Amino acid sequence: MDKKQIVLKLSAVSIAVLLASCGGGGSDGYYNQQQSGSNSGPSTNPNTGEAVKSLNASAIQLKDLNGNSIAVITAEGVTATVKVTDQSGNGVSGALVTFSSSGGVVFGSSNGAVVTNANGEAIISVTPQDASSTGAYKISATAEYDGNTANAKDATFTLQSLNVTLSNLAAAVTSLASGASTNITLKTLNDSSTAQNNVTVNFTASCGTFDPASVISSNQGNVITSYKAIASNGDLCEGPVVVTASSPSSSSSVTTTLNIAAVAADSLVYTTATDVNLGIKSSGSAASSSIEFTLYANGVPARDKDVEVSLEKAPNDLHFVTLNNRAVQTLKSDSKGKIVVNLYPGNIPGPVEIKATLVASPSVSAISKGVKVSSGRVTQEGVSLSVSKQSLRTDIDGDVSTIVARMVDRTGNPVPKDTVISFVSEGGKVDPNCMTDDKGVCSVTLTTQSPRPLDNRVTVLAYVEGDKDYNDIDGDNLYTAGTDILTENIGDFFRDDDENTLYTVGEFLYKKAAGALQCLSTKPTPTPLIVQPNIPNTCDNNLSGVLRQQILFAFAHDTPTYVWGSGFDSNGFITSGSGNFSFQVFGNSQKTVPMPSGTQISVEVKDNTDANNLSCEAVIREGNVTVPTVMELFTPSTFGKTNNEVVSYIVRLKGCATGDDVKVISSVPSGKTVTSWLDIK
Repeated sequence: MDKKQIVLKLSAVSIAVLLASCGGGGSDGYYNQQQSGSNSGPSTNPNTGEAVKSLNASAIQLKDLNGNSIAVITAEGVTATVKVTDQSGNGVSGALVTFSSSGGVVFGSSNGAVVTNANGEAIISVTPQDASSTGAYKISATAEYDGNTANAKDATFTLQSLNVTLSNLAAAVTSLASGASTNITLKTLNDSSTAQNNVTVNFTASCGTFDPASVISSNQGNVITSYKAIASNGDLCEGPVVVTASSPSSSSSVTTTLNIAAVAADSLVYTTATDVNLGIKSSGSAASSSIEFTLYANGVPARDKDVEVSLEKAPNDLHFVTLNNRAVQTLKSDSKGKIVVNLYPGNIPGPVEIKATLVASPSVSAISKGVKVSSGRVTQEGVSLSVSKQSLRTDIDGDVSTIVARMVDRTGNPVPKDTVISFVSEGGKVDPNCMTDDKGVCSVTLTTQSPRPLDNRVTVLAYVEGDKDYNDIDGDNLYTAGTDILTENIGDFFRDDDENTLYTVGEFLYKKAAGALQCLSTKPTPTPLIVQPNIPNTCDNNLSGVLRQQILFAFAHDTPTYVWGSGFDSNGFITSGSGNFSFQVFGNSQKTVPMPSGTQISVEVKDNTDANNLSCEAVIREGNVTVPTVMELFTPSTFGKTNNEVVSYIVRLKGCATGDDVKVISSVPSGKTVTSWLDIK
């Protein structure tokens, strides 16, 4: 029987199954009989009209495409047939037959079930799960019709793998640009050299990818896939590429060769993600850094291409690629198209521009952006401390002042990120350290709590590793001992709790054991020792040192201590109703600190007399009506003394007379108010 006959036969079977499912086309078809009014007896056979009292199923028959009975299933597949009859041996159309297998095969319907045709035959296709599968299995079937069931006799079979031949492997285009695509085709043939479907074919290549990489042959054994000249890791392919097709059902593989054009790089991009701020060589930061460029071809990274790198702008002591090199260098792009350029800063700050140029195409180039040499170690005069407030409320725990440290190097640039500055305090609690951000700034907090010094004055000392200041005599931006001059040499230091500028046993002491030289200053006005404490004869001629700076805080009480000055007699009366009187307000009884920062000082009058027509007025002429947040708690000439300008006030009275009252009011932020009443003599 030829293929045309098979097709016609299958078509006729399909029509018969369709007609059977519709009741054979007659007016008393199967469905009409099932739905007839009050008939509750057994259903009739659509083919004969006879009632179906029992059901029979024939043995399962396996046949190849030519209709021959077989017991061996190959990748070509077979059909399984069961005939369902009634008690009289007549075929029953419309019966449901469900096929199952012990393994190894798949059926032509998703659930393995089909309906019998007009002859009562249930026919289903059976194919191996894999063309290379082997082994012995069985197929079972169960028939159902209007409550009647019957089991067909099992059919045993053997799976046999085919020795498939892979034929006619070819590419639609054999010469491709790098990164381009083409279709790859072939045919799968059986032992008779005729087309074989249902064969898995796998594709590989010496470079490149496939979509898909595994294909099952169909439609006269045809296989097609798409090849792309880009490797799985993203690399572009070039040169000869061998494409290989193989199959588990074939004893041999087949190959073809594609010719991929050389990668034609067409763009260079500076791809360093962030700005690069290099510390100078002596900064204590990393001694080198790197930047990168990326070479692309058609948007894909291009590897193994020569790229020339050169210095366009840079300080004259910066080197690149290798240490001590400033000459043009040629580098190869790596597997991801990257060109990495190492940078080695010197001691001169300045902008840096590196140019990268593709050797094969000089018009393809890129220049680095945002690269500079700027960050050096913090310098002696580059430490600056500021505070949010300087007089804190000692009567409560938890009043806070923020201390901000700002640090720059010798050229005024921010110090390297994460430079650490440490803090110690005579009283309260201070954060032990902070690390600078990329602007050279960080902060800590000082908080009121025990211990509280008896004099209510709290010394806080900050210190950081850095460089001493010097005069660069030879102008090389680099300190040379014996040539350059240290402007203010420093050695060991201490926290000056008693503010006498001398180390006292019990005070915090920092000893570096650096040397035993005199600590000299060449500055016209040396930094006061109260700001930069130092222990004599502990210095050396090295540039490196521990920089220090001291700041003083007041831990003040909420209750003011008044000191009455001019304009009062010996009995404490105001001597004149029209004139000035003065007073001071302190935040402790020792009179060594002002009131807490933010305290409001005010004066008011109560006119108790008619003789002056109730015209008594008072106004503060001099003094801080609000105690400042920042103040000078010590000066070079008055160590250990509160600046009088912070605590002193002058009040002008006008139109007041004996008997009138004046009151001085002190209001602490978020705290209590204290009023002192004064009488006019």
